Amino acid sequence: MSRADLHIHTKFSNRPTNFFLKKLKVSESMTDPLAAYQLAKRRGMDFIALTDSDSLDGYAQLAHFADVIPACETTLQFPEDGCPVRVMIYGLNDAQLAKMLSLRGNLYNVREYLLAENLYHVVAQPLEPHDGKLSPDHVERLLLLFDHFEARSCGRQQRSNEFTAAFLDALTPEYFDQIQRKWKITPASERPWQKGQIGSSNDYCGQYIGLTWTEAPRVATANEFLQQLRMRKGTPAGMHGSTIASAHSMYRVGAQLYASKVLRREGDVQGILELIVTRLLSPEKPTKKQVASSLWDAFKGLFKMRKKPSAIERKLIAEVIRAYRELPKDERLGGIDRDDLQTFDARLYNMADRVLSKVSYQLLNDAMKDFERGQIGSGLPLVAALLPIQSVMAPYLYSFDKLNRDRKLIRELSARVEGTLELPKKSARKKVAWFSDTVTDVNGVSMTLHRMSEVAEKLDADLEIICSVAESRAPTGSKFLNFPPVGEISIPDYELQKLSVPPILRIVKYLESQNFDEYIISTPGPVGLLAMFAAKLFGVPVRAIYHSDFPQHVRQITGDEGLEKTTWKFMRWFYGLADAVYSPSDHYRKQLIDHGFNPRRLFIYTRGTDLDFYNPRHRDEEFYKPHGISDRVIFVYTGRVSREKNLDVVVDAFLQDEVLQKKAALAIVGDGPFRDELIARKLPPMIVFPGFVKGKQLAKAYASGDVFVFPSTTDTYGNSVLEAQASGLPSLVSNEGGPKEIILPGESGLVLPGYDVNAWREAMRSLVESDDLRHRMAAAARARAATRDWSTAFREFWDEDPYPKADEEVRAIVIAITVYRVGFALARVL
Repeated sequence: MSRADLHIHTKFSNRPTNFFLKKLKVSESMTDPLAAYQLAKRRGMDFIALTDSDSLDGYAQLAHFADVIPACETTLQFPEDGCPVRVMIYGLNDAQLAKMLSLRGNLYNVREYLLAENLYHVVAQPLEPHDGKLSPDHVERLLLLFDHFEARSCGRQQRSNEFTAAFLDALTPEYFDQIQRKWKITPASERPWQKGQIGSSNDYCGQYIGLTWTEAPRVATANEFLQQLRMRKGTPAGMHGSTIASAHSMYRVGAQLYASKVLRREGDVQGILELIVTRLLSPEKPTKKQVASSLWDAFKGLFKMRKKPSAIERKLIAEVIRAYRELPKDERLGGIDRDDLQTFDARLYNMADRVLSKVSYQLLNDAMKDFERGQIGSGLPLVAALLPIQSVMAPYLYSFDKLNRDRKLIRELSARVEGTLELPKKSARKKVAWFSDTVTDVNGVSMTLHRMSEVAEKLDADLEIICSVAESRAPTGSKFLNFPPVGEISIPDYELQKLSVPPILRIVKYLESQNFDEYIISTPGPVGLLAMFAAKLFGVPVRAIYHSDFPQHVRQITGDEGLEKTTWKFMRWFYGLADAVYSPSDHYRKQLIDHGFNPRRLFIYTRGTDLDFYNPRHRDEEFYKPHGISDRVIFVYTGRVSREKNLDVVVDAFLQDEVLQKKAALAIVGDGPFRDELIARKLPPMIVFPGFVKGKQLAKAYASGDVFVFPSTTDTYGNSVLEAQASGLPSLVSNEGGPKEIILPGESGLVLPGYDVNAWREAMRSLVESDDLRHRMAAAARARAATRDWSTAFREFWDEDPYPKADEEVRAIVIAITVYRVGFALARVL
């Protein structure tokens, strides 16, 4: 078999297609034609074609080689709407190129000219949407107009390449009759459904040449090879591309441009910098002579330099070196074969992820320490240094966006030909990623995720709960996937809870590889922001759950209404990006509408409880005796002991009533920043703090009490209220928030004004004085909870499809304008 790489760019390309290179107005490639030729031959290519944009100058440099095919790439346009399409033309001369370029504003005219001149031509990367205009309508016309397509490109992902090849292979005469009647376009060949397919490297940086190619029956000359391709005897082969390879190609072109254009002024220092850049971005090892020569020139050049690095530059260099030294040896760049670009790219990506993340976190952490010491002047430069660090990630993020833009087109194309063409079927099983910043903390979000994961495991649902917490606190369930954070930041007034800084590049790469059908986001923290960013990159629909009333938490903690308003703005922005928003209660649904949320995208998220685990039969009369409580009516609170839980209302009610102090007790079960403050008040002995409990001990803590109290005004739902009801406890709850919707007022509990100490005192006293009322409410509480089990809650949420009901117009606008805004916000938050 003969092999050829038919899509290589060199420094003679005139029209860059890359966004950044367009802005810089420079060539899309810095590769020397001879270097490209030599690398292709070393990697086993029998023939090559330099497809510089609108130019044959690269070919002219190699025209004396008989195995080089004259070729170029150009961008044509549909005259109806200007939609661009890239086409590669082979075997042409300068006069034909000039004529073709004069016609390229009209794709139909160029096609007629190519046919008249009998020039072999191929549609390059036919499903790449370029500026977003390419649609199924355009694809149908391309199929009628052209007979040859690039089906495998090292510039596209395996997912894209495989769909392109499968789609072309699936074409039928019946399908062509259908689209020909639709578009009134006459195909050029007698069997237009039999398409020629080629493979190529689409290389811009001089690294991937010859790693993807086209095979054809063995021939002696370049013209004979092209004839084999005309007869559709070519077969695409070699490696597929990736977003990582695309990003590294941009880095390499940028480094080559920097070395050739910017460093000219640095004279002798240029050699060592070029050497470092080459070694970092390529597995190719320099010779000892190159190293020695470059080091000597650099040594001489350093004496000519007058500017010393600043303190912040020295800090940055030191952090980079330290982060690199912490890498395991098997994750460094040594020991890789020079042609094994896939392994090299994977290691370079992982190294960039770890080093950039570590350096960013360390700078942020040092800045925070300076701010705490009041050294603002020292901290601000460290924060400013984060910007260039984050900008290093730009090519990665751009490539993730660029190489995933075709997902929408592929979905639309698949839907259009369903029932007409036999394409590989996507699994009907829904695959979902659920994101949360909190998974093992004591709160309703963590508890909900664990219960949902248990049901998902029993039902064998394809669910992954993605988080980023320290490995010592990572969940162990089979449905959880933890990405250890690069660091953690303490939250003011929440010392026991840490905000993790997730490894951005690692998570985004994983999400891209998994092709999830849906994202569910439980928290608007760093993990939630990263998930929202990925959703926009990959076109995945999002359901976001409004678990926590953060604006009210902020007001209660800080007392600052301005900060509360700012938090509401962030909430509107974040949840406004989701396709559907779930509120745990109707109370909060109305509140969200009042604060500007779109009512058409708001739904109720119903949760459940484990009726066997939380059960009156777990009552243990001895449970509270070690805390000095016996022969009393026991009021129980379980959960996080923090100021926003409004616990001082219940404590004050107890302190103001002699009957309660004589006949009752209050057990505040849990831990949190407010616990020590309450203990410091030297409360009477009937108010006890058993501390944090879990598992069977938690079930006993509920069932061994008599009445549950939950005075919080900020909980959007109140899982512990439902658990208490299932344990057979009447519940006293606030009239603000979601818990009031869990109980039946007057039957399974009472709803009380959140801050009215006297109302709570009277309600608690009435239940102490009336055994009959307490027992009647206890029975009603259990009966009420029996209607809400986790299996039912999971199935209802899992099976619901809210997207057709959501506001499609708003959704389209959001997707179009926010992908880069999310990335910018994510960088600022982290």
